[in-house]
Amino acid sequence: MMEEYKNRVNLIDEELVTADRKYGLISFFRLVSFFAAVIAFYTGVTGGKKVLTLTGAVMAVLFIALLRVHAGLEEKRTCLRAEKEVIERYIARLSGEWRSFPDDGSEFLLKEDTLSRDLDLLGPASLYQLISVAHTEEGRRKTAETISLQNVEREEIAKRNEAVRELAGKKAFLIGFESVAARITKRRKHKEIEDYEEKTSLPFIVPVLMVLIPLINTAAVIAAVLKLIKPEMVLFAALGCLIITELFSSLRNNILYPIHVLGNSSRDYYALLKLVKDEEFKSDILSGIKERVSGKDGMISAIKRLQVISEADNISFNPIIHMILNGVIGWDFWLMKASDGWNKRFGGSVSECISCVADVEELCSLSVISVIGKTCNPKINYSAEDAKNGELLSVENVYHPLIGTEKAVSNTARITGGATVITGSNMSGKTTFLRTIAINMALSYMGAEVCADRMELRYMKLFTSMRVMDDVAGGISTFYAEILRIKEMAEYISSDPEIPAACFIDEIFKGTNSADRIVGAENAILKLSRGKGFVIVSTHDFELCELKMSDGRTVMNYHFEEYYEDDELKFDYKLKDGRCTTRNAKTLLKMAGLMD
Repeated sequence: MMEEYKNRVNLIDEELVTADRKYGLISFFRLVSFFAAVIAFYTGVTGGKKVLTLTGAVMAVLFIALLRVHAGLEEKRTCLRAEKEVIERYIARLSGEWRSFPDDGSEFLLKEDTLSRDLDLLGPASLYQLISVAHTEEGRRKTAETISLQNVEREEIAKRNEAVRELAGKKAFLIGFESVAARITKRRKHKEIEDYEEKTSLPFIVPVLMVLIPLINTAAVIAAVLKLIKPEMVLFAALGCLIITELFSSLRNNILYPIHVLGNSSRDYYALLKLVKDEEFKSDILSGIKERVSGKDGMISAIKRLQVISEADNISFNPIIHMILNGVIGWDFWLMKASDGWNKRFGGSVSECISCVADVEELCSLSVISVIGKTCNPKINYSAEDAKNGELLSVENVYHPLIGTEKAVSNTARITGGATVITGSNMSGKTTFLRTIAINMALSYMGAEVCADRMELRYMKLFTSMRVMDDVAGGISTFYAEILRIKEMAEYISSDPEIPAACFIDEIFKGTNSADRIVGAENAILKLSRGKGFVIVSTHDFELCELKMSDGRTVMNYHFEEYYEDDELKFDYKLKDGRCTTRNAKTLLKMAGLMD
């Protein structure tokens, strides 16, 4: 896959060189044709030479044609650069260099969202930073809410999973859609597009002047041809009409402000909607989105009309052409009329379009995990009867998505109800294992595929106590902060909820002395193991391995361990049954030079 992406980047570079060369040539001939048209037309009109006048008109037509070619080349160059950037991001994901991506979702990370902090769902080096392909503000927000499990309904998981798996098999669509979406943010801050829906009344004088100005100029040309007036008067008539349009500049700016804000983004939004319209979808969610886009009352036709108005408005960025059109046909009055008509007929389409694009961006983001990694479709059970042998979680060769397939060590585990204790020496992989299980459970609830060969699990509410921080200003120590986290878990479990809890606690009560830690941990584990779910605890306290739960069962034990090779400390990071029997703290202290 890496080679495929690199080959495409090389082809894009070759296309860009050719497009840049053509762009320079067209820019030169466009400039020449413009001055030739002005000089020939002016000389022909003032000198009464019809051949020069006709030549000026031909050169003007050539100039307009070159304008379109020039714009097409500029659009092609923009598209190629955007596609190249998208593919390079996929290469970075595969090579492990994705942590340099500027958008890590930190702005969406709430202080109270401990789950996202503990599992690296949002923020630096997070799941969001790895998989998000959203570029619109709405798309980024929806993606962040889904990844942090704030925007997930369990009734929709199966349908979302179907859509995500379908998108994962459409790599060309993924790259094409993101390439266009990325262009939106480069052109304009598209969140301002919503201003377009503000209603502005159109004065009666506007349709009057949009008809009157062309009539004045047409009458002047006819009078000059019939020699009723001097040819110079044609120019004076156009100049007078230009002055009239400028008298209404404040009204023009007010009515056309949304068009100026929108800029070229309407073209990109239309391109996004067309990609959806032209693609074949089988999943219910994606088929529904396509229907919203291209159905009988779909938004694509509304955005297409808006694109036409926006492109017509782009002429205003060329002041000379803009003045000529205003003086001859009252260009701005026509634009005001078109803008007002669109708004009355299609008001609200822009917001719907933004929402539709955001939905696709969010689903595309979740599919990235399957494009870059080895994944499987999880089986989620929603009742105890669906589970086999009382298992709440069963995984084969599960690995952490943020580590990647090349470096990650996969593990297999089976978790039943009650408590599971993970022991092991320092740096052996206990914490990573907890995060691996939890983040893959989160992926399954988002509707994504998971990083494993097989995964079957119960639908559960996730709780974590891993990166526990103190609060100096609030007078809360690390130990008490952890107590509050575990208290939240216990209160949820004691309420006998329909959805069982999955609790992950790393180095339980590490912030206090060993005697209090063991007593506190025993009591906490007993409380958390009474529910319908499970609690997984990592610890260095082997005393917890013999703990009996309230139903008389001993806690389930797994462990990690180290080994020595040529007097060097090494780890295989493989989960093993039973409790740990080795320690390595003294070895690590000696390696650091802190112990003889």
